[in-house]
Amino acid sequence: MSWPWSQLGLPGPSDLSEVRHAYAEKLKTAHPEEDPEGFQRLHSAYQLASRMARQQKRGGQPAAPRTEPPPSPPPPQEDFAFGELLKDGGEPPSRPPEGEQDFDYDELLQEGDEPSRPPREEEKEPEFDFERLFAEGEAERAEARRRRGEARRRAQAQAQAWARERQRAKEWAQKREQWQRQEQRNTYDRERQDQFRREESHWQNTETILHTIEMMYNAQAGPEVWKKFFQSAMFQQNKNSLDLIFGLEDFVSSKSLPQEVRLALFLACGMDKGVSRPELRPLYQMLLPAWKAANYEKTHEWKLAALGVVLGLAFPFVFPPLLKLGVLPALALSLGAVWIFWVIRKAVKTGNQERRARGEKVSKKQERRSILLGAVCVAVLVGVMSWGRTRPDLNLRDLLPTRDPREQVCRYLEKDFGLEVASLYQMSEYYARETFSNVFYLEDHPNRQFLAGPDGDRDVKNGSPGYTTNLPEMMMLWSLRDFMYERKIYDVDTVDREEGLEQWETGSTFVITLPTDGAGELITSLGGLLEELSQEQWYQAQTPVCEVVLCSTPMMEGRLVLHRWRPSDGSFDAESVRALYETAFASSYCAQMIRELELDRDFIHETGEQYTLTNEGTAVILDHDCYKIFGLDESGAVAMEYYVSLKERNIYCLPGDFWETGNQEEQLNFYRLLHWGDSFGTVGLYYPWLRVN
Repeated sequence: MSWPWSQLGLPGPSDLSEVRHAYAEKLKTAHPEEDPEGFQRLHSAYQLASRMARQQKRGGQPAAPRTEPPPSPPPPQEDFAFGELLKDGGEPPSRPPEGEQDFDYDELLQEGDEPSRPPREEEKEPEFDFERLFAEGEAERAEARRRRGEARRRAQAQAQAWARERQRAKEWAQKREQWQRQEQRNTYDRERQDQFRREESHWQNTETILHTIEMMYNAQAGPEVWKKFFQSAMFQQNKNSLDLIFGLEDFVSSKSLPQEVRLALFLACGMDKGVSRPELRPLYQMLLPAWKAANYEKTHEWKLAALGVVLGLAFPFVFPPLLKLGVLPALALSLGAVWIFWVIRKAVKTGNQERRARGEKVSKKQERRSILLGAVCVAVLVGVMSWGRTRPDLNLRDLLPTRDPREQVCRYLEKDFGLEVASLYQMSEYYARETFSNVFYLEDHPNRQFLAGPDGDRDVKNGSPGYTTNLPEMMMLWSLRDFMYERKIYDVDTVDREEGLEQWETGSTFVITLPTDGAGELITSLGGLLEELSQEQWYQAQTPVCEVVLCSTPMMEGRLVLHRWRPSDGSFDAESVRALYETAFASSYCAQMIRELELDRDFIHETGEQYTLTNEGTAVILDHDCYKIFGLDESGAVAMEYYVSLKERNIYCLPGDFWETGNQEEQLNFYRLLHWGDSFGTVGLYYPWLRVN
């Protein structure tokens, strides 16, 4: 790398922007006062590199670089003091006297060799204004001194600025160190304060725990209260504190705590998994007997449980009359009795333990007496159950009195319909209003709700069930909805819902909307469903009072009804309904559409005569499957032929003599767009304008 680029830190010839950038970076480390020669070499390198970059940019050949930097410039020479010379007596040059003649020495030396020449005219020497020249020189020197002084002042100002920057940086570093030391002191103080607060809080918690334990002991709190306190967050967070451990040692050693409390404290401190800290060993030794006693009691309980199971399995074979119920029922009854006896014994022992924890005295004799009384209750219960099995028609639940008549209605409904029901009024406080007083629901489907209420005394033989309900009608509605939902038909009971009925009410008219074609299999399946429903217990208990209506989608003048069926009419004749649907339903729908669009007349000449529409089957017009309908005039002649494409929503109208006169279906053209009500959309009408007459 050659000079001047090596001086600037560049790899080689570079453009002017890179030279300036490198020079600016070098100026940060080269100070004129600290290293004048280095600064001068850097400045010379910058000038030469800048000049070469400009020449290269203009397209000229740059000067060859040097391998060494130029020598340092010689010290400036002192200006010649012309003013001092004048002050010392020197005189300014003056002109020669006017009469004095200058000699031409060359001409004198050549006088003997060359012929004489005529004398030259005397040349007039120019006059010099020495005062002006001296003044200009003095001005230039003064300007040079001013520039040097200005340069020195700038250098001094720059040096002073750098010195101020260094001083500010030094002061900033000192302040930062002070701040850091202050922050460290503040952090240390905060940590000490936090530690002091934690220790103070820890000590306060320890005092609170010990005081609470003392109060619980004085109040003779039960084992459950002690267990709940030992599992609290405060005790668990401070249980490893030495102060609390020592306080618990003093408390346990000075008080006669029940075994249940000692066991709860033993488990709360985690001593069942061992002791890892030597400070806990004294407390561990105090509480260990309670832990051993609890383990022995647990083992003893398991042995008694195993003995009870063996006795329960053996009792039916020891007491043969019990086997008359059957082996499995006898074993179930015997084991159930053992389990009930076990529960009674456990309840008695738990109650006695709580009484002992409160300081009451309970003897073993009183405990055995309570257990014996429980065994007698079990025996009586078994006897009642055995007697109940001999009366299959007896429902023990019916023998119990009820405060709310809704509960009695639920019992009647469950017995008659074989469904588990409940009162919505009794479900929650939200439904405890007059609006829901007679609303019930199926327990396995809470969203399926119905109406029911008490109605006099129950006398089944005389036809008085003791209640009124619309449950059969709602069961029919729910079954139809589920059936149609599986087949993506959702409009069931729409008519009644539009009347503002609640979901537990129904007008008993179940409307099923059928498509115009393709629903034959659905009608057959519907017949099978109605046959299955007629075999259900709820259907036979009370025949639904309702009407199932199979009809079309809504039209301007209502719906086109295919069939009406009531459960009181007998079985549903699915075959005849399907035959009627496949032969006439779609054609009747198309005929009604023609009437509502007012096309059942001569709509070309707009005469008032209406045609009689007849079903003529199906046909294909312009590659579309259509239903064929004839419009007959008063004489019975075909006045208009209609071909209705429900899929394309088009009606193709042909005059009655269209085919006889040799016309073709290609002559059909679009006539106009018909508006079929506000909710039915539009229908395209086609008519042959050009035809052979």
